[in-house]
Amino acid sequence: MRNLTVLVVVWAFVLGMAMGPQPARAQVGDTLIDLIKVFGIGWVVTQFSDEIDNAINDLLRQREAEIADATKVVPILRVGEAGRNAVGAAQVMGPREQVRSVQAVGELELSVGELRGRALLPVTTRSNLTSSIRGVSGVGVSSNIKFPI
Repeated sequence: MRNLTVLVVVWAFVLGMAMGPQPARAQVGDTLIDLIKVFGIGWVVTQFSDEIDNAINDLLRQREAEIADATKVVPILRVGEAGRNAVGAAQVMGPREQVRSVQAVGELELSVGELRGRALLPVTTRSNLTSSIRGVSGVGVSSNIKFPI
């Protein structure tokens, strides 16, 4: 049963990414596709975080920009204006103990007139978007890969 669930999620992820933007559909269809993308990409990032982390570190090492501290790859969710939302993977870096406590990265995008800003916040929880969210001090985001939703 677990293998079937994994297979369905992986296929949903692949199909969602392969289809790309489509003409206007019913609102329910868009929401369902967006949910499949969010959970599919989140699952892939969680399952393959070590491999993604090693690949990023290898690329940085080739460019002589190796990170001395500990690194880890976690899911990232961007909430932006005018539907500019995205989901993907972010590599965080910093002291080993703080990096271990990071579970996800939240990104908030805000525009004021001609200015646009983004805040990246490594957090200790992946699921609860309420008052229990805590930022992790001493940890920064060294790279991120996002897919629009």
